[in-house]
Amino acid sequence: MFPLGSEVDLGLRILLAAVLGAAVGLEREVHGQAAGMRTHGLVACGAALFTIGGAYGFSELPRSANVDPMRVAAQIASGIGFVGAGAILRDGASVRGLTTAASLWASAALGMIAGAGVWAVALGGILVVIGTLVVPRHLTPVLPGIGGHLRLIRVDYQRGHGTLGPVMASLRDAGGRIADLDIDDRDSEQPGRRRVEVTARVRRPDELERLVGVLEVRPEVHRATITDANG
Repeated sequence: MFPLGSEVDLGLRILLAAVLGAAVGLEREVHGQAAGMRTHGLVACGAALFTIGGAYGFSELPRSANVDPMRVAAQIASGIGFVGAGAILRDGASVRGLTTAASLWASAALGMIAGAGVWAVALGGILVVIGTLVVPRHLTPVLPGIGGHLRLIRVDYQRGHGTLGPVMASLRDAGGRIADLDIDDRDSEQPGRRRVEVTARVRRPDELERLVGVLEVRPEVHRATITDANG
């Protein structure tokens, strides 16, 4: 084992925290929750950095009842939460900005630990943070049951013909999971006109490509498109 409190030991603590947080996020992602592997991994990593910064930083300062670096970490952790909350947006049935808020929180932890003079841990921490952001993005499409490709299906049609049924059936065939559904009746523009936008995460996006051809031949459909919702 590495000596307790050594730079390698502290680095492993940060890495373990990120892995454990990502494991919790994996379970949440399997169940279609907005906060997944990256969000949980970043929060756990940031918490570890704040703890290490408060416990091992500012070693040149004498500690007493009135001098406690842990108070610095606690104040930064709570204060940055207000900034992160501003990055979270609710858009219809979906929530956006959770990972950005978590990365802001982790960045505050990195700044705090760098300011505390724990240089090696700060450098190790930035590697773990970047890895937590990048690695799950490449893992989720290939892991069974989670991830996939985010697609936006937009259909303009005349109401009353059961048009939405084939869209939902195609989503099921493609192993899709609906992230957002928006139905806009446009009677003020054209009576009976409706636009449906479905944002879904699918494991087999090729299955959806055939959906456009099926919909376009229906007489009530004016326009049907499928685009990459990540862009």
